Amino acid sequence: MKNILAFLLVLAVAYSCTSGKDAKTEAASTAVAVANKTLNLAVEGMTCTGCENTIKEAVGGVEGVMEVTASHTEGSTLVKFDSTKTDIKAISAAITDAGYIVKGEKPADTPPSAN
Repeated sequence: MKNILAFLLVLAVAYSCTSGKDAKTEAASTAVAVANKTLNLAVEGMTCTGCENTIKEAVGGVEGVMEVTASHTEGSTLVKFDSTKTDIKAISAAITDAGYIVKGEKPADTPPSAN
């Protein structure tokens, strides 16, 4: 009987430890989702795929940027980034330093086509 009680106690402790980890994991996942942002910028001055590549390289070099897509035909740049490491100012500065003009954010429903 003592063995059964001991076993049930071990199971209860293991379950409570596991549920705590799940809550912590879920909280961490939520924090990451909140930190990850997507920014769609209207960019003026791109005329070709070479311009797109220049912007991809410039913005891709900003710490915290995870993905960059640029479209000269749509005049836009889509950037996925970690908002705890960078912001719109740093991303816009990289585009400006590369020789292009950031006109502002585009509505979320008009993403650039993938190139």
